[in-house]
Amino acid sequence: MSRLPLIDNAAHYLAPISEIERALRYPYAAPKGGFLLAKGALLRLEQAQLDAEGLLVGRTPVLSVGSNRAPVQLRRKFGDEAVLPVTPARLHDCDIVHTAYVGYYAAVPCTAFPAVGVAVDLNIVWLDAEQLHHMHRTEGIGVAYDYVEMQSVEHQVLVPDGPVYGYAARYGALDTGNGQPAGLAAIPAIGRFFATLDQHQAASLVRRCAAVDDARPLTQFVADMQREKVARDHINEVLRNYAIHPDNPPWKVMSVSGLDIDEFL
Repeated sequence: MSRLPLIDNAAHYLAPISEIERALRYPYAAPKGGFLLAKGALLRLEQAQLDAEGLLVGRTPVLSVGSNRAPVQLRRKFGDEAVLPVTPARLHDCDIVHTAYVGYYAAVPCTAFPAVGVAVDLNIVWLDAEQLHHMHRTEGIGVAYDYVEMQSVEHQVLVPDGPVYGYAARYGALDTGNGQPAGLAAIPAIGRFFATLDQHQAASLVRRCAAVDDARPLTQFVADMQREKVARDHINEVLRNYAIHPDNPPWKVMSVSGLDIDEFL
């Protein structure tokens, strides 16, 4: 790993963010191409290094559709000692859209949603068994997200053969008012035909849907949602009325058990 070059502007991708920024800057900046997050350092990962280092052996590939694309989020979840290889991938016939759900840190997160002809450049994080178990916990498996086997992922580098996994929102996509979801403005898509919202706009829409569009500034609303689980749960229950669930999505739900996810809900 010592032979791998640092990513240009690595400090930008790893800069700490406040609790309020965790919500309002979701899904955070991610470099293009492959990278290795290695004990707090952000290194460029090319095909030659993959072939020479054997970094992916024994690891499970998990497609990152939102904040898990970003080094700052991976570092926050797995700590300064973690080693996490990340490779580029393209998701076909799906867009990345906002969910009908407010996460525990008050972001309106995202999920893949079927969209024929659309493609999105994302990345895959390769997790060892302990890391995968922890990732399941942070995704709120069985409540907020399902663990799924994806069917339309194209690797952009040569990697070991096998299925690619990911996470799909159990609450569904957020209806923007016309029976369609909204793509994440921060994640471009090729051939996108859904409207887009940034995180501020998505939070404002959630507030209107849940009838909590009061005089509080957005930063105060976020702080309240981070602190008040009962209020957040109420909003998520109301948002069930604004959820769109896909028909015949290109993924298969996998069974996962033995998780303690309360702190992530």
